[in-house]
Amino acid sequence: MARASSSDATRAATPADRGVTGQAAATLDGRPVPGRGGVAVLARIRRWLDRRFFVLAPLPGFVLVAAVTLVPIVLGIYLSFTNYQPIHPTYQWSGLVNYRGLVHDPQVHQAVKNTVIFAGFGLVIEMILGVGLALLLARPARGISVFRTLYVLPLMVAGIASAVAWRALLNTSSGWINYLFSVVGLPQPNWLASPHTAMPSVLLADVWSGAPTVAIIVLAGLLAMHKDPVEAARVDGATDWQIFLRITLPALRPVLAFAAVFRLVDLFRQIALFQVVTGGGPGLATTVLNFFVYQTTFVFGELGYGAALAVLLIVMMIIPLALFARLARRSA
Repeated sequence: MARASSSDATRAATPADRGVTGQAAATLDGRPVPGRGGVAVLARIRRWLDRRFFVLAPLPGFVLVAAVTLVPIVLGIYLSFTNYQPIHPTYQWSGLVNYRGLVHDPQVHQAVKNTVIFAGFGLVIEMILGVGLALLLARPARGISVFRTLYVLPLMVAGIASAVAWRALLNTSSGWINYLFSVVGLPQPNWLASPHTAMPSVLLADVWSGAPTVAIIVLAGLLAMHKDPVEAARVDGATDWQIFLRITLPALRPVLAFAAVFRLVDLFRQIALFQVVTGGGPGLATTVLNFFVYQTTFVFGELGYGAALAVLLIVMMIIPLALFARLARRSA
């Protein structure tokens, strides 16, 4: 009987004791301690965050890029369908009027033609010279690091400073290029005032900084290549040209595609050379589309028409960039 009564007393006191114990645990050190259900929820949240960390971590960066990139693009596309001008407080929806103007505007036709010439010839020349320089700089030789440093120097010069220097070099009366031509008895052309030499002059200035850029990118790819296939080909008696065509060039296709995309974007958005060196002249001989967008928007104040020109420029950039991106995926 005594045992039965003591066990009954224990069973009767157990719920109260458990309640006191749980309350004391819940306020341990003044901090709430979650129960089993809370611990499970926190564990599930932690596992969810661990699985999605690499998705959530760059999310603030993506939001910032969207704010400074996508918003202006969307606003520009909207303005391209209006007749907005800063001098007028009100504007109206004009539909496709601006785009119809692009089709019938001879200045736009000349700007598109100049853009294709500048970007096309510039990319081809810079890629050929850049690959050649990279092959030379990749050869083991004494003092090669000095030459690699020298070819990086043009990349450190600001675009405006480079444009001012080239305008001085190409000056007809006091430029160093015409001075050297006069010393050796060659004719001294008016580089920046002739429609036949203005665009090649700007191309020369851009190639000066663009070819080393390609060279550095391709050089990184060459130094990262495996040497075993090249050494095996040399043992088999392959020439340098055969090694380049059959081994080096296929291995460099992703690198070349990246360099081409990088330089093509820079060629399309080039404006400093045209603004400082030639001013888009003589006439429209060096007026590329990006410079024409600047003139139409900020000089003439036609933001609606300038936005339509910017949309045309974006479309022109997307087409070749998509082709190079597809080539890079195939090569990879």
